[in-house]
Amino acid sequence: MKHFGTLFQLGLKRRSKDFFVLFYNIIFPTIIIVLLGYLTSKLYSADFTSYHYYTIVIIPFCSLMGIITVSYAAQEEKRFKTAYRYMTAPISKGELVMAKFLSCVIIFALCSIVTLSISKMLFNMEFNGKFLWIVLLLVCESVAVTGIGLFLGLACKRFDILQNFLNLPIVIFGFLGGVFFPVNSFQPVLSAIINLSPLTWVNRGIVSCIFDNNLQILWVVSVGFLLIGCIAIGLTIKFFKREAFI
Repeated sequence: MKHFGTLFQLGLKRRSKDFFVLFYNIIFPTIIIVLLGYLTSKLYSADFTSYHYYTIVIIPFCSLMGIITVSYAAQEEKRFKTAYRYMTAPISKGELVMAKFLSCVIIFALCSIVTLSISKMLFNMEFNGKFLWIVLLLVCESVAVTGIGLFLGLACKRFDILQNFLNLPIVIFGFLGGVFFPVNSFQPVLSAIINLSPLTWVNRGIVSCIFDNNLQILWVVSVGFLLIGCIAIGLTIKFFKREAFI
């Protein structure tokens, strides 16, 4: 793993200077929270405002959208024209993939934490002492998002086709998870469909943690994200071929 440190530092520098990453994970969600919060401000109470609601649902949604960003970042060697260097360099697949994985996880997690902190200050949002638990959930989500994004970008042979459809399932998950407006139903079939969205459980976990002092859902979702991320990164290392950079 002697090359890991160099690759890891390079990945951190690239991600931390990537305007696309910073904009869509800090500036964009903050703007959306402000706009939607303002437009629906009269529909919520003084204790739980519209800004509080959209803080809870928008940040995990934008984090999930990071799958698209990571999948493109996974193939940045094409853009920087360094593909042939990686193909001939004595770097193992594990070093290459894990350097990308950890650098992306750190930057995406930090972006979510910064956005959450901004919302906390702007909207006087109280987390009832559960702020760090919410941070833990967002970090675990970043692990899953990065793992899936790298798998799509490095190990999926049909990424050129999938890239045209990646937005669709994420938007559907967002709609079912109540990102744009609260969604709920007592109708069994519709309720089951709503429960298919991971964002539904993320949002429930956060609400249950803050207002019910119940960490069960948050823990289950966090562990689930970690398992998904580990499985995805394992599959990426197994199926990744350097030719994917060309």
